Amino acid sequence: MRSVATILMLAVCFVAAGFLHAGDDVVKKKETPAYSFDLKDLDGKSFKSADFKDKLIVLEWTESACPAVIPLYKAKKVQNLVTEYKGKGVQWFSVCSTHFNTVEGLKKFAKRYEVSHKILTDFDGKVGKKFGAKRTPHVFIIKNDKILYQGAFDNRRSGENYVKKALDEILANKDVSTPRTKAYG
Repeated sequence: MRSVATILMLAVCFVAAGFLHAGDDVVKKKETPAYSFDLKDLDGKSFKSADFKDKLIVLEWTESACPAVIPLYKAKKVQNLVTEYKGKGVQWFSVCSTHFNTVEGLKKFAKRYEVSHKILTDFDGKVGKKFGAKRTPHVFIIKNDKILYQGAFDNRRSGENYVKKALDEILANKDVSTPRTKAYG
């Protein structure tokens, strides 16, 4: 009788341990992956997300010849937003993940459209793939390697600026009301 009880207790322990271990796997799968980067600008200077702890970072995937990007820069929509939030502690980077671009081509783009913020190169696309950037423009607002907003820069039809709205909400200590939109480029 005693050996049966011992066997049953051992079986219960093994089953319980299995459930606990399975629970650990579920917790691990639900964790938000860290969205970090370490990229170089057009002058070769390295920029890492870790250098901007507790700061808001806007990563705007761009392409110097993209027909969806050029109108934003031509109308200075991106440049004006960069200027508006610079004094509010927001760090803005444009990121180019296409192998069609070159540093020289991006420098010409920056000069032509009077881009004052840093353009980072990701020509092998590793960081773009990590974030899931599939179009240009595709914008991500991150803080401490967590995505707070991702999607389109704006609504091309209504003119609503999704990035501005998200930044305003975050800076007002509110949740982003529309944390995800569909990038259109």
